[in-house]
Amino acid sequence: MKLFKLLLFFILFNISSCYKPVQKPADFDEFWKTSVSELGNEIEVRTIKDTVLGSKELSLKAIESYQDITIYAWVSIPKKPGKYPVFINFFGFGKGNPNKDEPSKKWFLSQKDHINIVVDIRGQGLSTDKIKFKGYLTKGLEDKNTFIYKGAYLDAVKIVDYAHTIPEGDGNIIVKGGSQGGALAIAATALNPKVTMCISNFPFLTDMLNYDKTKWPMKIWIHEAKMKEWKLEELHETLSYFDALNFADNINVPVFMRTQETDTITPKETTVKLFNSIKNKNKNIYIDPCDGHGCSSSSKEANNLEHAFIKKNLISF
Repeated sequence: MKLFKLLLFFILFNISSCYKPVQKPADFDEFWKTSVSELGNEIEVRTIKDTVLGSKELSLKAIESYQDITIYAWVSIPKKPGKYPVFINFFGFGKGNPNKDEPSKKWFLSQKDHINIVVDIRGQGLSTDKIKFKGYLTKGLEDKNTFIYKGAYLDAVKIVDYAHTIPEGDGNIIVKGGSQGGALAIAATALNPKVTMCISNFPFLTDMLNYDKTKWPMKIWIHEAKMKEWKLEELHETLSYFDALNFADNINVPVFMRTQETDTITPKETTVKLFNSIKNKNKNIYIDPCDGHGCSSSSKEANNLEHAFIKKNLISF
């Protein structure tokens, strides 16, 4: 009898997958407008550590974010007095580097003539005081208001707000990242008008409703839904509020994207679809002929194109 009930459940679950999901919820923009308002305007920052990295002053900052979660960021500012563009780098999916003595991405933080920020969103790297990385993908999955990526995207908004307060900033705020970092860059750009340029590489969480149901990450989400006996429609509805594709209408700044010919985690087709959905014509995309998630990161051609795009689109205030 138990086996029969289990088989019946899987059959019904699969039948429900025949429905045609709505890609973008009708209240998507209102949901995020309300969510951003929950962040408030106050910027609470504490300096944890001050040090030096080459020609730059380096500090570790603790920043209060959504739901009183503390996020951490390494910030490097040129010692030479002046005004500089601010670059924010978001990590991809993973635990990050929970080391308060040794910053991650030194190559990025040490870049000259820039202010650079490497941020750990909630549950990642140093920002695990209250939220651990284990089980990240399914934390709060039952509802759009509790899903981990609501807070993660709002962390991205908050770090942009902080970047805007740096006295040495020249007004340019460029957000960038690959994979999950690419999705965070998209969300930050769509939700925070202070962003002036977006570099989003092979962005994760894009066109999720068309992800392969037999592979990570959709396989994980479907398994969780089956275990909790949620309808597939409910799962898809929750995910749709965090799909990078649905933020495209609200992106009005220069955008550079890269991807790779073959990628089973963020397929080329999803990146191209997102790129085409962005109405701003000041955009560029490069597809590297390599195979593997994120392999375009080492593409010299992509790097050269990205650097040229950034240089061309920096704003003189």
